[in-house]
Amino acid sequence: MKKALTSALVAACATVLAACGSSGSSGSNGLSGGSSASAGGGATVASKLVLGGSPEFKTRTDGVPGLQRVYGVTFGSYKTLDAGGPLTINALKNGQIDAGDIFTTDPSIPANGFVVLQDPKNLYAAQNVLPLINKAKATPGVSSTLNAVSAKLDTNTLAQLDVHVITDKQDPDAVAKGWLASVGLNKTGTAAQGASIKIGSANFQESVLLAEIYAEALRAQGANITTRLNIGSRETYIPGLKDGSIDLIPEYSGVLLQFFDPKATAVSSADVYAALQKAVPAPLTVLDQSSAEDKDAIVVTKTTADKYHLTSIADLAKNG
Repeated sequence: MKKALTSALVAACATVLAACGSSGSSGSNGLSGGSSASAGGGATVASKLVLGGSPEFKTRTDGVPGLQRVYGVTFGSYKTLDAGGPLTINALKNGQIDAGDIFTTDPSIPANGFVVLQDPKNLYAAQNVLPLINKAKATPGVSSTLNAVSAKLDTNTLAQLDVHVITDKQDPDAVAKGWLASVGLNKTGTAAQGASIKIGSANFQESVLLAEIYAEALRAQGANITTRLNIGSRETYIPGLKDGSIDLIPEYSGVLLQFFDPKATAVSSADVYAALQKAVPAPLTVLDQSSAEDKDAIVVTKTTADKYHLTSIADLAKNG
């Protein structure tokens, strides 16, 4: 009888322990570790790592939920930092996080020998730089001025300008003026004469730089410009665009499409732009997109990449 009771107790304890184990654990920011087992069983590489990025990236369709949905990748925890800015860069350098959401044109990537993990399943769609503007402010003169900027801006140029601002710590407005002069877009004109436009930016350096480029180009064409920089994430500035507290902000086509239409499936530059034009809500619109692209990327240090044999996001879902 005693032996039977003992056996029953052991079985009951085993059942409880198994149930506890199957529920997973939560990271420091509430990310469940319940999906941290790989297809082959055992803990995944990602389940041992801390991911860092902006508050928005934690809930964005192509952020943490996208990593889980597309690649089956669930990190051990998430550290809320900034949108690919100095907080994320420094946290990755200092070992406070193991992986970060960093933009592909960021000069900190080559400067620190960081490794950009490949995205073979195209979680991150095309991300062309373009102006998002209140439609009432998109007069023919304003539109032609901003479209001329987009026509001159390419990815290599953007990366070089980022070096001046991010690495060399130059003033974004001075860098903007210098580039506009170099491509002949600083000449005084009257195309935007009489327009009064409030230009905003997100809270990372490239967005500030692009806002200054738009501002100086429009000033050269006679517009009255005020700037409101480092506003924050889309949850903050999109309402501002709709209520008129800001009129114009630099944006990225793919992530903006996902913001307005989380079910969007477009990937290529042309398809994303076409879908975005339809998805932008009133009273907003987008103007011409540039060929300059700056995508989100999951970035790790070379030490982490070598330790876990990482070349692709998919590698994070393998046994650790």
